[in-house]
Amino acid sequence: MDSPIASYKLKRSPFSYVAVLLGIVTLSALALFISEIYLGLGKGGMERMIVYPALLWGVGFSGYSIAASEHKTTTAEK
Repeated sequence: MDSPIASYKLKRSPFSYVAVLLGIVTLSALALFISEIYLGLGKGGMERMIVYPALLWGVGFSGYSIAASEHKTTTAEK
């Protein structure tokens, strides 16, 4: 759950700031879900608010990592 926040130091800004924001949203939604405060979304809606930011971070982190490795490869070949 806290992987987005832990990845703050692994990548440069602006992605590191987005990762922290997504981690905070995920942890906040989890705390609200545990407290049974669903914000009018219902139980399933709050579950999505826990999972979607983590999924967005995972897709963004992997894409950012692939792009960085491809950039290093293409500059090394030149």
